[in-house]
Amino acid sequence: MDNELLEKFQAVLNKRTNNNAIERFRITQFDEQTVYSMLLLSYQSEVEMRRIQFISDDNTKEKVSKAAKWLTGNYKVGLMLYGGVGNGKTTLGRSIGNLISILYNSAVSSERKGVCRISALDLAKIVADDPVRFNKLKNIDMLFVDDIGIEPASVKSWGNEYSPVTELVYARYDRQLFTLATSNLNDAELQDRYGIRISDRFNEMFEKVYFTGKSYRK
Repeated sequence: MDNELLEKFQAVLNKRTNNNAIERFRITQFDEQTVYSMLLLSYQSEVEMRRIQFISDDNTKEKVSKAAKWLTGNYKVGLMLYGGVGNGKTTLGRSIGNLISILYNSAVSSERKGVCRISALDLAKIVADDPVRFNKLKNIDMLFVDDIGIEPASVKSWGNEYSPVTELVYARYDRQLFTLATSNLNDAELQDRYGIRISDRFNEMFEKVYFTGKSYRK
């Protein structure tokens, strides 16, 4: 075995990896506790904008804490908030987007960043009606896809059949792009809906926060 050749080969691989590695966006200007406090305030604002009394219960604090940990740590490229109906998933997703918008479009930071939000149902319509826009969504830096699982399993565009969520997830995973998602489906239901291959990709791509408890809409 030519050890010198292997060392040179390894050096080339290391250089290639370092040159092409994509680091997921995360908040580095503030520590996890500060981000948690800001995110909780953002969550409260989202609730009160709908004229609902905000109740800072332990369940909410736990979910916000997990999101803050993901936002500040070196974790998977995506965050999926999933579980039952009406228990704060979309509210937390919107709160994350609002937090990033405030931090990165104000005097707090000179950078300009924002999270584009779209529902999975609208995503399916875009695939059918505007493929150019769909391709842009595949590559946008920061995306929040709400209500995965309510969209049609497949749609047709110009004679071709597409699975909107599957195509989007594959594209964004390959580029390691910041992706938020919500779904009312649990793990078994996600696998039944999308099949084992995309279910495995969900597991590779997303840190998951499972929501339980009663609906806040009641």
